[in-house]
Amino acid sequence: MKRTTVAALALVAIAIPAVAQMKVEDQVKYRRAAYNVIALNFGSLGAMAQDKKPFNQEEAVRNADIVAILATTPKGFFGEGTDKDTKAKPEIWAKRADFDDKMEKMIAQAQKLPAAARGGDNAAFKKQVGDTAAACKACHDDYRAK
Repeated sequence: MKRTTVAALALVAIAIPAVAQMKVEDQVKYRRAAYNVIALNFGSLGAMAQDKKPFNQEEAVRNADIVAILATTPKGFFGEGTDKDTKAKPEIWAKRADFDDKMEKMIAQAQKLPAAARGGDNAAFKKQVGDTAAACKACHDDYRAK
């Protein structure tokens, strides 16, 4: 496992138990930070899947590992009061069960990325990147302001 992946795992392990004690604004910052790192790494995967940049297996595996690890993080940082000054729509809290279900589907798809990146089957890699993107979009469509 690369140092970046280990560092991401450590960050998640340390932060999640402390959520109940975090200030609302810190939960929002943590959630945003996780999403930013996910977006940077998933953007690279998307570019490879769309042939906008050459496929590099080492980079794809590293990006996929990071996305898979961090995908589990944001869900825990949508506590009460974290809807202020964010793109999070109030519907998250009004329809929490649906939101949580969509988050779980996104997490499940993201968990499949590392195997797809390691597998050597370009078509399977592209499909998994597309499936993960669709799961992200499903949540954004309903629960993220433009």
